[in-house]
Amino acid sequence: MKVGVRSKLFAATLGPVIVVGSVCGYYLHEVLRRPLDDALVQTLSREADAACVTLEAMRDGDDAENIDATADRLGAAFVARVTVVAPDGRVLGDSEVPLDGLARLDNHAARPEIALALTGDAGLARRYSRTLRTGMLYVARSYGRPDGTRGVVRLAEPSNMVEALRLPLRLALLVAAMFGLVLAAAISALSAHVLSRTLRRLVDSAHTLARGLGAPRLSTGSGDELGRLAGSFNRLADDLDRTVGELASERDRLQTILDGMSDAVLALDARDEIVLVNDAAMQLLRLMRSPLGRSLLETVRSPELAALGATREVVGEPVELDLVGPPLRRVSARAAPLPGGRGTVIVMHDVTEMRRLETIRRDFVANVSHELRTPVSIIRANAETLLDGALDDVEHARTFVEASLRHAVRLSSLIDDLLDLARIEAERYGIEVAPIVVAPVAHRAVAALSAAIADAGHALEVAVDPALVAMADARALEHVIINLLDNAIKYTPPGGHLAIRGTSTGGRIRVSVHDDGPGIPRVHRERVFERFYRVDPGRSREMGGTGLGLSIVRHLGDAMGAEVGVTPGEPRGSVFWIELRAATAIV
Repeated sequence: MKVGVRSKLFAATLGPVIVVGSVCGYYLHEVLRRPLDDALVQTLSREADAACVTLEAMRDGDDAENIDATADRLGAAFVARVTVVAPDGRVLGDSEVPLDGLARLDNHAARPEIALALTGDAGLARRYSRTLRTGMLYVARSYGRPDGTRGVVRLAEPSNMVEALRLPLRLALLVAAMFGLVLAAAISALSAHVLSRTLRRLVDSAHTLARGLGAPRLSTGSGDELGRLAGSFNRLADDLDRTVGELASERDRLQTILDGMSDAVLALDARDEIVLVNDAAMQLLRLMRSPLGRSLLETVRSPELAALGATREVVGEPVELDLVGPPLRRVSARAAPLPGGRGTVIVMHDVTEMRRLETIRRDFVANVSHELRTPVSIIRANAETLLDGALDDVEHARTFVEASLRHAVRLSSLIDDLLDLARIEAERYGIEVAPIVVAPVAHRAVAALSAAIADAGHALEVAVDPALVAMADARALEHVIINLLDNAIKYTPPGGHLAIRGTSTGGRIRVSVHDDGPGIPRVHRERVFERFYRVDPGRSREMGGTGLGLSIVRHLGDAMGAEVGVTPGEPRGSVFWIELRAATAIV
């Protein structure tokens, strides 16, 4: 239980009063007790002297029955125990013991008060009486008669009689002490209330200030220490308000800067717990709630990143590491320790897309170089052969010229596809999405490849509902269908069956191209739309493909907000499709 300032002040003022009062009461009790004890001793002494006179006046001094009866009468008169002892210590009479029991009493010669009385001095002693089983006060006097008979008379009072005399004194002192204690408690409570009032206001203001609510200023009217303390507190509150305001401004400025950064920033304390995080870090690490106060390893589950945060050393070169997904992300991170070993700041940058583009660039350069090398090498070789004399050989010269033309056409197609792909990626293809009728576009694509279809001996079926209207760009959709149909023509064996179908489902328009080709294994279906990716590279080059047609389909589909894909055909072959948003009418 908490003890307040007022209670402590009350205890501090009342405690000394209780201690001093107790000491004074004890002292008064002892001072007043002694006169009571002395008065009791004097009374017993006077009664002992009177008993001596009585015994000295007895005629039959040696008669035990007479002495015991005299002791009984004296005990009744003095309201005390009266014992008569012979010089040899035998008890001759006792007011508390019957005559026939005197013989069983111990010899009293060794009792201190008896021994002192026999020497002529007054005997005084306090001890426990086994006979009466209580504490006793003993006073003894010696007596002697004219016939030479001597003895000792002893008077005894129980200790409870002494305590009975002290009881009124104790009651008086106790009443005085209780009255003084109540008065002192009232004065202490009033003093504590007056003294703690300013202190309570100080404490309440301190609590308000600690909660960040702004403390009210205290009155400093009194010139005592509390008044000066209130003035110091007011100045402290002003300084604290100003400091907190400056810190809040700096914090907001820092947080604004951090949130405006594209790089992710994490600050860790000495226990590797997160104390600061910006919005970019929340997004990069896929955090749904604030990680403040949690360990980095618990938050990110990346041992490499946790080890980087625990290095407490400046990391000169960025460290690249993977963050588990989905999706898997590649992150470049750098750590720097805070001054005094108070923690670490980690700056991270997502380089996933950069590394992907670098990979694509390397693959693109390698693939383009490879694709260009073959036709250029053949054209060069044929030209050199012709220059070396093959021109004069009419039969073979035509073969070399036809081969050069064929590879020049392939090279031109590759360049055209590269230019189309570059224009699409640079958003210079001029795509304008609008409601269009799909059937005429499909028929134009068929007309563009009718010669190739006839040369391959394929049968073509076009089943596109004239009522299908899709949100697309007519030129781009025609380009997509031409590329898909050209791909089907090349990979379908001569005399095969091709089909172009258009369907509408759930607000989507799907245009699909079916073929009787060898089909595409499952492991290749996700990658056939990548640049220069071929399921069978040797066969594709033999058929004159550039490896860019399906990549152009994917880019044109993305530009129109469409989806593209491939599924297995039934009973064989493949189905390439593009799915567009349906439109209600042509504007």
